[in-house]
Amino acid sequence: MKKYTLLICMYLVCVHSLYAQINYSFTTSITNFNTVTNGTMPFLSGNGTDPLADEGYVNYIPIGFSFQYNGGNTYEEVGISTNGFISFSELSNSYIQNNLTSGALGERPLIAPLWDDLDLSITSNLTYTTTGTAPNRIFTVEWLNVKWGFGASDAAISFQIKLYETKNWIEFIYRPETGNSISPSASIGLTTPNSGNNNFLSIGNISLSPSLSVSSETTNITNKPSSIVSYMFKPGSLPVRLSSFTVKKENEKNIVQWTTVQEINNKQFNVQRSNNGVVFSTIAIQPAYTNSDNANSVRNYTMIDEKPIIGTNYYRLEQVDNDGKISYSPIVSIKNGATNWATLNIYPNPVRDNLHLSITTYANTPILIKVVDVYGRCIIQCSNNITSANNVINMPINHLTAGVYYIQLLNGKTNEYITQRFIKQ
Repeated sequence: MKKYTLLICMYLVCVHSLYAQINYSFTTSITNFNTVTNGTMPFLSGNGTDPLADEGYVNYIPIGFSFQYNGGNTYEEVGISTNGFISFSELSNSYIQNNLTSGALGERPLIAPLWDDLDLSITSNLTYTTTGTAPNRIFTVEWLNVKWGFGASDAAISFQIKLYETKNWIEFIYRPETGNSISPSASIGLTTPNSGNNNFLSIGNISLSPSLSVSSETTNITNKPSSIVSYMFKPGSLPVRLSSFTVKKENEKNIVQWTTVQEINNKQFNVQRSNNGVVFSTIAIQPAYTNSDNANSVRNYTMIDEKPIIGTNYYRLEQVDNDGKISYSPIVSIKNGATNWATLNIYPNPVRDNLHLSITTYANTPILIKVVDVYGRCIIQCSNNITSANNVINMPINHLTAGVYYIQLLNGKTNEYITQRFIKQ
């Protein structure tokens, strides 16, 4: 059904609420999409004469265990909409118009992996199940083979919500389908029962590095992921949100700069450096501007590396919360000195079965090739001799589990490293 925008002018009176502001940490990963088997198909109610698979909703679906949401109330049932969200309150509508900021007021809180005008084609494409044994059961809701946008003819995406017993984690999992979306305009995120800033968490797009905001909702998400991705929400403070992280060279020094647009519960940044992009050590500590200030203001930081190492310098930020929790930034790098002993290109990336290494060097060189995981553990290791030309090496990696890895190329004569990051699907 086509969306219609309803403009309402409202005067809001702020009152004290027993519900906390949105308070979750957020991580992304490459994962697998395990389709629900032997799930239950709910009996849907609808909006007027629209097909139930297009505009349907259902209430009183049992989770199968007690789930604590946002560190507050505990729930044992949910309502589900065919338009890509669940509610911990009773729904009276499928809600075509996505609005995390203030939508479905009175029927919140909502969990929305893809809130938009969706069409499931058949009602059996909406299923739910509870799996596992106490105290580690998982409740899953699945929207399978979804037509995304009014008038879409083929399925563009499938997605799931998972609620984890005891841990009270929330996971969104997305799988791209072959069809095209038509005028998609979605919201993704979480809400409290209330409306307004800090009562929602909005995700900016479906990627491995989306933006997050508790003050500005993204309501026009149009992209489906290029591979199967997972978003995990864990109770606790939102991570610091970086808008930029760069390194540049000035004379013989490296200038590391970063900007944040949100800091909640932030204690400090540990600036870390590596010579291979895998094993890092802290070279500087930068306290947060104000430990007690959780406002969404812009803050700029600078750290000068007075003595960068010879070769490629890799930098990352280790962000530390006041309660000791740690998260990491993306990695940036810069070369120091003449270390152009070889160039390395890897493809395809992301990769499923075979990774190809294209190595160009200027002298015959013995090399050591390693595949290491994000914790620095060596998974694969082999040696080779390359010639002063273009060398292509095929590396089977089909036995690796999905995730992020690094190819590390070591010059056997000079001990210089070249590191490249890749994603195993």
